[in-house]
Amino acid sequence: MKKSFLWVAAVAVIFMGCSADFPTEHYDNKQAVISSGVQPEDVAAWEAEVDADFADILAALGTEGETDALAKFDAKYGTDMLQAGDEFAAARAARAGSSGKSGSSNYPAMTDMPFNKDGAVYISGGTDDLVGSVIDWVSPKTLPGSYYHGAVLDLDKYDPNNENVYCLETAITKGAGYETATDWRNKVNACVLNPKYSMNKSQLDYAQNYMDTYCNMNNKNMEYGFFKNTVNIFNVVTKEDTYTWYCTKVVWWVYNKYGWEIDSNSNLIDWTTSGLYTIVKDYYAVRFFYSSKKKQEAINDYIATAKKNIVLAEEILLSPYFNKAYENIREY
Repeated sequence: MKKSFLWVAAVAVIFMGCSADFPTEHYDNKQAVISSGVQPEDVAAWEAEVDADFADILAALGTEGETDALAKFDAKYGTDMLQAGDEFAAARAARAGSSGKSGSSNYPAMTDMPFNKDGAVYISGGTDDLVGSVIDWVSPKTLPGSYYHGAVLDLDKYDPNNENVYCLETAITKGAGYETATDWRNKVNACVLNPKYSMNKSQLDYAQNYMDTYCNMNNKNMEYGFFKNTVNIFNVVTKEDTYTWYCTKVVWWVYNKYGWEIDSNSNLIDWTTSGLYTIVKDYYAVRFFYSSKKKQEAINDYIATAKKNIVLAEEILLSPYFNKAYENIREY
């Protein structure tokens, strides 16, 4: 009896101790594979399967099959992508249901907000802004005000006797477009940034006129979003692209044409507070579950690419080219 027990124990040690690889083909339950923490025997096959499943998610984002694809991935791998996907879907739905401009709030109008500096940058945040919901979901929230929306003032277009005229270059549901002073007085949180240095009027006019071509309400040969085709989070639109627009990219383009690089890429901004981070983190946590180093390197590379290509309201706020001229935070 004793000899039989020792023989069984020895066999168990041999089979459990001789291999550092986990035989994934023996397990239908991928969560068990992940829980083991042991590198799969066939790493390429594992990563190919995860990539194929995640490709299904990317293909489904923005369609009726989105929820099913996210739930299927969660059930298979034990992730929590559905929650992040629901937030993204709600953001898109809010934007699609809006009038095309950034939404108004229930707060009193900010009658003291200044409109007196050509080229001033306006940034806003708060839960009542609907057209910015997608950029709100993507944007990290690090600073007071939770800023994510932006526009730049063309003072030549501003009429103090009629604040409903278009005078701020920004992005709306069609892509690049305009907002009015009235729109901005009714934001939830708002901040006005004045250029710190003297501006060359003709050079600024050139930059604003260039952007007018895209902001023109009749020019609809474009789209709104951070990503090509709106939803592919692995196809982040570069700042230099002129087809896919979001609000702070419009601001960046004006100043890029003027000759200033206003994307600070500040290290003060915590990208882990971005909605993007959750989905990317879960994907790489599954793909590289057996190596925390590979997982973190992949996450860091993605965030570095997003940081390079996306210009955020907070990055403009932290730019050395501006001074804060006005701020009103009514929601934290």
